[in-house]
Amino acid sequence: MIARKSWVERYAAWNRRWGSPAGLPTRKLVPRPLKMTPLGARLVGPFSFQPNNDTRGLEYPWAFEALGPRAGMRVLDVGGSLAGLQFVLAQSGCEVVNVDPGEESRGRGWPVSEDTFARLNRAFHTHVTLKKCFLQDAGLAAESFDRVVSVSVLEHVPEDDIAAILAEVKRVLKPAGRLVLTLDLFLNVRPFAEAESNEYGHNISARWMVEQSGMKLVHGDPRELHGFPEFDAAAVRANPELYVSTTYPVMAQTMVLEK
Repeated sequence: MIARKSWVERYAAWNRRWGSPAGLPTRKLVPRPLKMTPLGARLVGPFSFQPNNDTRGLEYPWAFEALGPRAGMRVLDVGGSLAGLQFVLAQSGCEVVNVDPGEESRGRGWPVSEDTFARLNRAFHTHVTLKKCFLQDAGLAAESFDRVVSVSVLEHVPEDDIAAILAEVKRVLKPAGRLVLTLDLFLNVRPFAEAESNEYGHNISARWMVEQSGMKLVHGDPRELHGFPEFDAAAVRANPELYVSTTYPVMAQTMVLEK
């Protein structure tokens, strides 16, 4: 389904606590050279190290809630880059592995410095494991994760890679494990406009992704997921008061798939 404006208040406290999506208010007082020190990192918060669209202020708390983190839970973050959610999950007791090829991505990748990652682990007293490679090359054991999360990643990679990623996600998930993901819904490309793509990619069919995954959709309204027959682009555009969007014409779709 599409992230709603009614969710804003629901997730406000979570965002205040963790500084989602762009960092704690104190970040404005911290000089850049101090930002990467343990003290500076804690002052700016875990969400200060990865550029974020404003819709992430709903996507991150939604994903956290949908994951239902608990002590000992194993979570795989696909394309987590330097985003703060992985560190929040680790501080919540989860064992987190982030698989991200960084700028080697065949789609739109972000720099992921292993040195920076190690500094952030030290600053936030976490032990998130970074595997700087493609998911298929990460050497993860079958049925070894309780949850997989991917926040606004898959729509930025080629569709052949998406199919391979989804197959690997299903392989590494435990029985009844869940994939929690969000997808950007661009309003300046098809089916909302004539353009096929923009600088960030194109609208991926959520229905195709569900079919490729071989898993069951347990959260997500087909009327609000691009690619399903029930999806009505005109109805979405006609109800802007319902949905969160930003100055860049994009909304956030949320889905949960179960193995």
